[in-house]
Amino acid sequence: MKSFYKLLTIITITAFLSESCSTNAAASEQLHVEMLPETYDYLSPDAIVYASSISNLVATFPIFKNDAVNKETSDLKNALTEYLLAVRTFNQVSKHKSLEDVEKYYKNIQKLRKSMQPDDDELLNRYMVKIKTNINLLEAAQSKVEQATVTY
Repeated sequence: MKSFYKLLTIITITAFLSESCSTNAAASEQLHVEMLPETYDYLSPDAIVYASSISNLVATFPIFKNDAVNKETSDLKNALTEYLLAVRTFNQVSKHKSLEDVEKYYKNIQKLRKSMQPDDDELLNRYMVKIKTNINLLEAAQSKVEQATVTY
């Protein structure tokens, strides 16, 4: 009988705690959503997709056997992160500066590719092409939105 009461007590406490935690999680999520800046309002759905793709590429960028390439890719990832922050906050000066940095590191990486093994070179090239493509698409999507707002 004692085991039954212990089990009943544990089930009651567990049910109470899980209900309490889910309520707190919902309240926390609502608070988090309310605190998000409204800086995404001007981005088109396409621009959000391209920015997300760049962010995913930064997060999944591989590590190579060549230390010089790894240093340049790390710098490139930092520049891309700054670029995405500038896009999100609509900071044109920072965006221009970070795009210049991205271009600089991109060119440095292209020079270093010559000393890489063919498999690593192919993998790096795929990432670099995706990054460049998504930046160009994001810039085009943003210019469409800017033109549309100027027209109206």
